[in-house]
Amino acid sequence: MRSVPWGVWYVLLVIAAALIVISHRPDAVTDPQFWAEDGHMWYEQAYNLDPLAVFLVPEAGYYQTVSRAVAAFSLLFPFRWAPLVLNLFAIAVQAFNAFFIASDRMSHAMPSRLFRFAAAFIYLALPNSYETSANLTNTQWHLGFLVLLIILAKPAEDVAWKIFDHAAVALSAFSGPLCLLLVPIAAIKYFYRREKRLLILGSILMIGAAVQMSALFVYERPSSQPLGASFFGAVRIIAGQWFISPLVGAKNYGLLHRTLWWTDATASVVAAGGLAVLVLAFIWGKQELRLLIIFAVLVCSTALVNPAVTKLEPQWVAMETPLTGSRYWFFPGLTLLVCSVFIATNLRVGKLRYLFVLPALLMIWGFVADWKQPRFKNLDFPAHAREFDNAKHGEIITIPINPEGWEMHLQKR
Repeated sequence: MRSVPWGVWYVLLVIAAALIVISHRPDAVTDPQFWAEDGHMWYEQAYNLDPLAVFLVPEAGYYQTVSRAVAAFSLLFPFRWAPLVLNLFAIAVQAFNAFFIASDRMSHAMPSRLFRFAAAFIYLALPNSYETSANLTNTQWHLGFLVLLIILAKPAEDVAWKIFDHAAVALSAFSGPLCLLLVPIAAIKYFYRREKRLLILGSILMIGAAVQMSALFVYERPSSQPLGASFFGAVRIIAGQWFISPLVGAKNYGLLHRTLWWTDATASVVAAGGLAVLVLAFIWGKQELRLLIIFAVLVCSTALVNPAVTKLEPQWVAMETPLTGSRYWFFPGLTLLVCSVFIATNLRVGKLRYLFVLPALLMIWGFVADWKQPRFKNLDFPAHAREFDNAKHGEIITIPINPEGWEMHLQKR
């Protein structure tokens, strides 16, 4: 009996990955609705304004090309289908990232195919990722992750892969500020590996970084609240959002956060333990793992210095709250879990690795706790879509969208 080609397994992996993403929140495809900027910005502006001109309009202080491109593409479909088009694109990006992790492109960073499949699953099942799952607005984080994977991967040999790498990096660079943090990662790897492709990829990232910086200097960030920074504030945020939520889930962190057990002393112990995992993984890991850790630290530092999570209270106060600003902890959380599994399974670590079996097993608790993500509130989008379809030319239709309190306004053409 002939064995099944690995190409078939990879196709099945993409399908399985998409189903895993959908399983977190099935209503993303069974009852699709706009989410935040998906409707309020991307679709509304693509419909009401020139869909090409809006590409030159920054939002939240930077250009977001992919969000505007997908919204413009969705105009080709009936309005009722637009949220589904946006959600399917977001799901497809997540599924493809899982495929890339498991593919041979990552065989240098993770020689074991089993470990690559495990890493792909960790990415798909990552706790505390509600905000970045199956919505177009936060797809920029997954595109940034894809660029990081491309940098860490072995050089592409096929022309198709080379074209894909350049296109993916360019799309990400003009779709968010993560390119600013990816430039040093590409530079560090080039310094050690001298891969010529990194000069091209790094140049694309630098062009994107220059464009995004120009927007950041001209347009203000949306939050007007003070930072509210303090030493123990940083300790509590890092301990809770980076080191607890990815392991046991944001829901369980929320339970701990409301008890008397959650003190500065407790947070300090947790933060010290989490930092120990990162330091040991940095010492024992390969260059690719070290670069992943460096990137996670850069993301964390940037999130603490310039967050935008609330307009009601100091930023750091809000960031301590479970499930608040979880997009900022996507990279750090994923890095922690990968480092934990690496240490717990690496024979080079010796018997010390047994100390890390428990945190590695805690991931299962976190997967289960956060697997089912909150369903969007049913705002009866189909009824509003019918109202819009039946509206007269020039009439402005207001449509409520998630999260509660958000709206989109469309002027019927």
